Amino acid sequence: MMEMTMKLLGRADSLNVRKALWGLAELGLTAEREDRGGPFGGTDTEDYLSLNPNGLVPTLIDGETVVWESNTILRYLGERSGPTVFSGRDPAERAAIGEWMDWQLGALNPPLQTVFIQLVRLNEDRRDAARTAAALDDVHKQLAVLGRSLPSDGPLLGADVTAADVALGVMLHRYYALVAEPKADDRVARYHARLAGRPGFAAHVAIGKP
Repeated sequence: MMEMTMKLLGRADSLNVRKALWGLAELGLTAEREDRGGPFGGTDTEDYLSLNPNGLVPTLIDGETVVWESNTILRYLGERSGPTVFSGRDPAERAAIGEWMDWQLGALNPPLQTVFIQLVRLNEDRRDAARTAAALDDVHKQLAVLGRSLPSDGPLLGADVTAADVALGVMLHRYYALVAEPKADDRVARYHARLAGRPGFAAHVAIGKP
């Protein structure tokens, strides 16, 4: 029996949709993508909210299985493929990957999202320079945490890219696209450059938007 094609609901320029698309590429998987969110709308309908109560993107549909939240989608895709390096082959590997994915959401994303809103979403006359500076200072503190944990070469947790690298890589793309004078140390810069060289990153993340 031929396997059903997965569907990914969300506009291609959403950072979290880009995260899911890159994860699919790393695993050699494909999904039919449908535009939702932003100028396309369609996330506040009864049908969409029955799939994703947050009314956000992305949403992954795999047969009768529906998954929302981008980091959970990454975990699901890896586990769907069997025990993989991408999502962890045993409890210890899954915990190590999950720690950094949780850190991305809880520690790095909030201040970086503030910088994004201030510099991209708001007109210049509505920006709060002090708030932006404070958020950027927090971003640099968090990137120092990452820098201390990075190996001298290769992905974060070993020889192969994991879901943690994908979750962190999209954030680093946003950071380097937004910040005119990056202050992250050389280890973080090298790590970002290695991830940016991945075909999936080039195809789905580095699309000319932070």
